Amino acid sequence: MRILFVNHTFPPESLAGSEVYVFHTARELQRRGHAVAVFYRHADANDEEYAVKEDSYAGIPVYKINHTYRHVRSFQSIYINPIIAAKFGYLLREWKPDVIHFNHTTNLSMSLVSEAKAYGGAVIYTLHDYWLLCQRGQLLRRDLSLCEGPSAAECRSCLSLQVLKGRPQRWAGRLLHLGQRKTANLLHDLRRLRGATITTPDPVFVRLQSFGMGDGENETLQAHPPAEIRYALRLPQAACLRTAIGMHPHTYHQEGGGVHFEVIRNGECLYSALLNPKTNPGHQGWHPVEIPLEPSPDYKDHLILRTRAEQETNIHCTAGWRRPAIEPAVVSVPALPAPRYRMVKELLRQAALGVADGLAAFSPQAAEAIAHRQAWVQRVFQEVDVFIAPSRFLLDRYTRHGLPADKVRYSDYGFVIPAPSQPKPVRKPLVFGYLGTWIPSKGVEVALRAFQSIDPAEAKLLVYGFYPGGYEGYPDYDKTLKALAGSAVEFRGKYNPQEVFTILAEFDALIMPSIWFENSPLTIHEAFLARVPVITSAQGGMAELLEEGGGALFTPRDPNALRQVIEDVIAEPARIESWRGTIPAVKSIPEHGDELLALYQSHSKNL
Repeated sequence: MRILFVNHTFPPESLAGSEVYVFHTARELQRRGHAVAVFYRHADANDEEYAVKEDSYAGIPVYKINHTYRHVRSFQSIYINPIIAAKFGYLLREWKPDVIHFNHTTNLSMSLVSEAKAYGGAVIYTLHDYWLLCQRGQLLRRDLSLCEGPSAAECRSCLSLQVLKGRPQRWAGRLLHLGQRKTANLLHDLRRLRGATITTPDPVFVRLQSFGMGDGENETLQAHPPAEIRYALRLPQAACLRTAIGMHPHTYHQEGGGVHFEVIRNGECLYSALLNPKTNPGHQGWHPVEIPLEPSPDYKDHLILRTRAEQETNIHCTAGWRRPAIEPAVVSVPALPAPRYRMVKELLRQAALGVADGLAAFSPQAAEAIAHRQAWVQRVFQEVDVFIAPSRFLLDRYTRHGLPADKVRYSDYGFVIPAPSQPKPVRKPLVFGYLGTWIPSKGVEVALRAFQSIDPAEAKLLVYGFYPGGYEGYPDYDKTLKALAGSAVEFRGKYNPQEVFTILAEFDALIMPSIWFENSPLTIHEAFLARVPVITSAQGGMAELLEEGGGALFTPRDPNALRQVIEDVIAEPARIESWRGTIPAVKSIPEHGDELLALYQSHSKNL
């Protein structure tokens, strides 16, 4: 059987939930002798838009289409892209799959489903979240309150800035930007290489690239070593070089060494660092760099960004500088104390959103835009042969909003089962842990508030993850979280998904405090596989996974309710052992493979 998987991204660009699921599922089916491939989107600012590249990852053939949104001019073109659909249709006719298994079409196009339907293979779609129902993906309003599902009024409010056109959109946009710092007024955007002198053995070593680190796209000045980029400088005022250094995630498990990063001004080394994520997991991801620069009134100064390979050979050491820019050291902001400035800024933001909401409520174009998206969702519902829902909660939510009940099957994820290990002895201080991104919907703030009054001699919370940035209305959310942390909290930073079971072995219990309707979180399954109980919000697919035991539930968004659970465990640590005894079984990837193949066989027209 020939099976083509479709997803919004794939390793090594990203190692999030659906990507890991597609990878392990594809490997399992490939192991059984089936031909598999993956079609996904990547973003390379230096490459031709919509170019399709054939490659492979861990032996799996992949076809990745370049889509940086550089040609997107409307709300509709965010989710319907005829060029991507046409390229996909060509691939279908060339590769000739028997089954097209969709997993996510965000950053691609809903109309890929229409291409698959016209081609004639079996069309399967696994629902990993609520993106088909909700452009924001999580059924959360802008104020983070729960949304019961799409409606014309709800969607117009959430998406008002996107669905407005012309003058109304400009009015709201200008008001929104009044409260923002003028960081766009750069002295030098170092991504613009015009005028820079580049010294490197291969011109492709230095270019604009996008490094996906599991935290979205990051426009990066790639500088594969050895590379030296020299800029002429004119700084009429004190300034600051702001960037971050990192190696591309595809290098982490390859041979070779790390990379030396250096910043040199007029022969003086201002910054030097060595990253080698191959031997030190703490070196993975981005590492911020801020370097103060004295003023220079003319172009006699020069600045060099240099990368050198740690070893003599320079294989597998793609590296880069994330969004390097020289900004004024003192940013122009209203002359208000910081707390008051933030308050004014937030008031302006809310005013802008209010203006946009008001305009969208009476805008025919906004109503048309929402109706267009909802019509396409219903078309996808009709054209897919069968949907797979990993949780009953998600299945119910979709069928409430138009997905025919006879076209959807409940089937939870399958997992690679690790070798059995002995759980850690339960002793104080008890160790609770959090694994995941630090975005508001994940509820990290709830866990931090719950631990503010916990005695670190009794229990501690290890917080693994990172804040990817870009969450609307939360520009400095990581700083907010760290300010909430009490003495019982330790921030451990980013982690390698391949090290997840090593990390889970540190925990007596995992805390998953999400405030949205999570589907069937991979992290909870992984905790169960590691024999680690879970304490999670009593809603969505999270509560569903604990129906048979394996931990405890608490009232969503309520740090006091979570604190009570923690205090109960501190008072009676034997609860941990009791929860371990009720952890439910987790489906293996071979078992899931059996289910999928049976489903493929029953819906394939050519078998």
